[in-house]
Amino acid sequence: MALPSVSEPRASERWFGRFAAFLLAYLLFVILFGAWVRITGSGAGCGDHWPTCGGEIVPRAPSVQTLIEYTHRITSGTLGLLALALPLWAFRVFPKRHPVRRYALATFVLVMLEAGIGAGLVLKQLVASNASGARAVAVALHLTNTLLLTGAAALTVAFARAGLGEPARAGQGGAGSSAVAASQGARRAGGRLLVALLVGLVLVAASGAVTALGDTLFPVNAAGAQPRDHFLVQLRVLHPLLACFMVCASVLAAVHFARVPRCRAWALGLGLMACMQLVFGALNIALSAPGWLQLVHLLGAQLAWICAVLLADAWRRDGSPSTQLPST
Repeated sequence: MALPSVSEPRASERWFGRFAAFLLAYLLFVILFGAWVRITGSGAGCGDHWPTCGGEIVPRAPSVQTLIEYTHRITSGTLGLLALALPLWAFRVFPKRHPVRRYALATFVLVMLEAGIGAGLVLKQLVASNASGARAVAVALHLTNTLLLTGAAALTVAFARAGLGEPARAGQGGAGSSAVAASQGARRAGGRLLVALLVGLVLVAASGAVTALGDTLFPVNAAGAQPRDHFLVQLRVLHPLLACFMVCASVLAAVHFARVPRCRAWALGLGLMACMQLVFGALNIALSAPGWLQLVHLLGAQLAWICAVLLADAWRRDGSPSTQLPST
């Protein structure tokens, strides 16, 4: 039976792992700050200019909204520089075909795509009080790309710290053909379950982004009648329904995969974050979605997604038949 080859990371790999972990933490901060820009209605703080702010490199006598948007651009630009350094460093430290190279490069590409989407929102004026369908679609795509980005960054950290190359393959060695077939069948079933889980989490997160946009543009506790015929108000009911379904699916998946030693930590993390998200979502509804709670809810969604991505990767890398799920 072939087992994964594990080696102690070298000093250069450990330093890279620390840098990748810092980039992931900083990425989460930038994501939350971007949400704060939306919550405060500061997306048009620099007008429809990009990359300049109001046509100036440094705005003079800026308003509060301009300061918020300009600060977001500075933090996002810093993220771009860090993301550029990530693959350059990875290609110097890790050998050819090492997963860290692949995920570090993906992180950089997705950061650039994230910047492009943000620039498009500004240039097309899909910010501030814009309540169009185009903005709703753009916001959903923006969050989808953000999830892919945090997933790539998390996988970069995971492989940099693991000291592992490609996963070992199950079924090698002296196991019988029937046992191998059963093991491979269980792995394929588990893989399909995890793919469905990841797709579901993306869909519920995208619906959450649209709901958050509606809560910002049409606050529940605002004076005056709600425009009940507006699609952003009518879609409010969709996200809680999808979220409840995905919480149940995440908890069941966590219980299922927690029986595999390599997957246990991330499975338990996913289950815990899913339950916490249910609480945060209920509080958002009960308190009419205050800004600070939207940020907490968004952070919880990102952490749950990271746990799910790393759970899927742990399952993919677990190549030993002896660690398969017990038959039921």
